[in-house]
Amino acid sequence: MSLTDLIGESLVDDALFAAAYGESTDRERALMKTCIARLYDWYGPRKDTACEVARRWRGGFASVARAAPVDFALVLFDETFVSPARLLAAVVPAVACGVRNVLAVRVDGEGEWARSLLTAMELAGQELVADLSGDSVSSLLGDLSDTGASGAVIDLAGRPGLCAGRSRVAVHSPIFDCKAVLYLDALETFDLDALTFIHPDIGFTVFGPDFPLPDGFVRGGEEFPSFLDAVRDVAFVPANRIGYALDHARLVLGPGQEGCWVWPELHPAFFLYHHTAWTIGD
Repeated sequence: MSLTDLIGESLVDDALFAAAYGESTDRERALMKTCIARLYDWYGPRKDTACEVARRWRGGFASVARAAPVDFALVLFDETFVSPARLLAAVVPAVACGVRNVLAVRVDGEGEWARSLLTAMELAGQELVADLSGDSVSSLLGDLSDTGASGAVIDLAGRPGLCAGRSRVAVHSPIFDCKAVLYLDALETFDLDALTFIHPDIGFTVFGPDFPLPDGFVRGGEEFPSFLDAVRDVAFVPANRIGYALDHARLVLGPGQEGCWVWPELHPAFFLYHHTAWTIGD
């Protein structure tokens, strides 16, 4: 199976990656490299190529379970998606979990690519990146299904219909409120410029003492309970307050993690294709 053969001229030109990388700053690349390193620690890297577990059960039956990385993974996003960390949090896990054919696809995109996305994928070694229409994505998945290949799709574009009806393809569609809250004990607690670069599409509300804030950040209340009441999906808090925030948020990031992201429900098993057998035991 060759994804390159299936998508052909839709691949993004290498020159665009080189140009984006050349325009990025050392600080921007350092933030993305930290994200990549954290994700590799969290997800792997996987050292085995397959596993098989045989069991005999007290209930009088036996089982065999086999698992191996899926044949391919697609990461789908659209032109409104501009966060390098959130893209890396979909691409890097697939690679770290042993998927050999990983394709990142901008669906129905028009115009120039976000420089930060190309730089992030260049740093992650993600070579297969394409611009495809929604119809072309559905056709690609149909072609892959016809080969009997197993796959995993991470749908960051919110287009579940593109992947419907594929029996050997698992789909994960992260959904979260595109807002975040921060609590600052001191102005230097978080690098706000880094957050603006990594998440240019997120609306940030800041709680804590009344510090001057850069553009893109709005003031919340001063009290920590008010901060907790405002938490929905994502919170940035000092290390000594993480436990409180975890009771409310799906993702909590502390100082030093401004460039990082992880999709909390995206687990290594998602990138495995499973076979299970039950039979009468001895």
